[in-house]
This record gives sequence, structure tokens and C-alpha cells, in this order.
Amino acid sequence: MFMDARELSDVTVGVVGLGLMGCSITTCLVIAGHTVIAVAPVSTDMQHARRRIQDHLSRSQREGLIDETPEHYLKTLTITEDYSLLKDCKIVIECTLENVDIKKAVYNRIESVINNQAILASNTSAIPISILQALTQSPGRFFGLHWAEPSHTTRFLEIICGELSDVSKAEYLYEISHYWGKEPTLVRKDIRGFISNRLMYALYREAFYLVENGYATVEDVDRACRNNAGYWMTLVGAFR
Repeated sequence: MFMDARELSDVTVGVVGLGLMGCSITTCLVIAGHTVIAVAPVSTDMQHARRRIQDHLSRSQREGLIDETPEHYLKTLTITEDYSLLKDCKIVIECTLENVDIKKAVYNRIESVINNQAILASNTSAIPISILQALTQSPGRFFGLHWAEPSHTTRFLEIICGELSDVSKAEYLYEISHYWGKEPTLVRKDIRGFISNRLMYALYREAFYLVENGYATVEDVDRACRNNAGYWMTLVGAFR
């Protein structure tokens, strides 16, 4: 898939949840050229979201990551508490608390207004996608989009399919995420923790074992990781 700037701007994206990650995800999307509808499920988010996003944009401009002023990007952003404004979105990303009941309530509100072809995704980092998509009316269009913070500067993104997900829609997310400045991973089969978290948990478990059984101190383990594995893994990955 190849899209020009006008085609990309025609893809309106919704973000529901404007905490720490919701704001940086929103920043990423407006930088990419999307029109973004950012919904605050919690009224207090309305007090902080625009300032956070503007701060992200200002810093990005200072560091040479964007060419235009923050005001240029803010023109394509709507911050609201009105879910009905999501009606024209082609992608909606939920960024609420890791609580199934909260997410289910949010999905009900989102799906009451978006069209049948729109993609719905969650930024969850802990709940299996197959569990979440079972809470929706149209599980085939539901995916995980697992971002890293700060989402507007990091290259990381995992796109996770649930058991009922339409893989062709996952491949669309995979393609469009390159325009978001990502080097994405497409996880075609749902697994708890996804890819990056599972790799990190394996490292944490072994680190705990070495310290708890007296093989090394906390400082020794960190030093060994930092000066050996940490030195090359950030550049090449485990297999390479």
C-alpha cells in the first residue's frame, strides 16, 4: 500500500482516552497527517490533554523532529467528550485503564456511532485481545495496538490479532503504521503478553532467580546485562 499525504489525511483516526499514552498517540497521529478526534472519557482529561499534546509538539519542533509549528498540527485535532464525533473515523484506538468493565463500556459507546467498516483497536499491554474482542459487537474488526511511550518518538508498535480478527485488516494497520514512523510487528496469533513483554518477562524471571539464589547481586546482574546483552540487543535483536 502506498498513500500520499492527501490520502493519509483522509483517514480520520479516533483516540479514546487522553492520559499519558493517549496524548502521545494523538501527537503521533497528527504529526503523521491524520485528522484526529480525541475523546476524553474522563472529564478531567479535558483540562490537561491539549497542553500535553502541545508540549509534545513544541519539543518535537525544538529537536528537529517536525518541520511545522505546533499550531499547524493542532488544526487537525479535535478534543471532545462527545463520542458521536467518532462517526467518520476509519480507525479508533482505545487507551483507557486496564479494566475489562471500563473497556467494555467504552466499546459500547464507540460502536454505537462508528460505521461497520471502521477498525477498533485497544492499546492494552496486558489483556489478551481475544478476551477484549469478545466484548464487542464486531470482533472481526478488533485488534491490539500496543505502543511504547512516548508514542510519537519511539519506533515500536505491536499489531495483535485475536482469535476472531480479520487478518486483512491487521495487514492494513501494519502498512499504515509505517506512516506513523513505526517499525511494526504483526502478531498473527494472540498470546498473553504479546512479543516484547514476554521477552522482557523471561529476562526478569531469570534476573530474580540469580539474585534470590545468591549467584549475584542486583548490581552485578544489571551490570552484566548493560555491558553485554544490552550493548548489542538494542541494535540487532535476539536472532540477528
